[in-house]
Amino acid sequence: MSNLKSRPPSKPKQDLDAFLSGAESGKKNHSPADRVEETYPWQEPGVRSDVTKAFNLRLSEPYLLKLRYIGEHTPDSMQQFCLRVLQEAIDNKINDLTK
Repeated sequence: MSNLKSRPPSKPKQDLDAFLSGAESGKKNHSPADRVEETYPWQEPGVRSDVTKAFNLRLSEPYLLKLRYIGEHTPDSMQQFCLRVLQEAIDNKINDLTK
């Protein structure tokens, strides 16, 4: 007889009390004096500024053509232009969100 099963193995069931107590622990009301400096994802140990990750961006055809025009008529490539503008916008938004 084969050991093959018709469905994948199920994950072990989590202890319901542990799950609920964990959910409740996140709901504590903290006073401003209790605040601990928040560590943001980009500040976590192991995050490296020398590692680059790809991010796809969907542009409408007119905006892609505009971006190509910028790349052809300025010293910046399309990539350099987008990276400079996007990083500045991200930093500004992060400053607004983390004040």
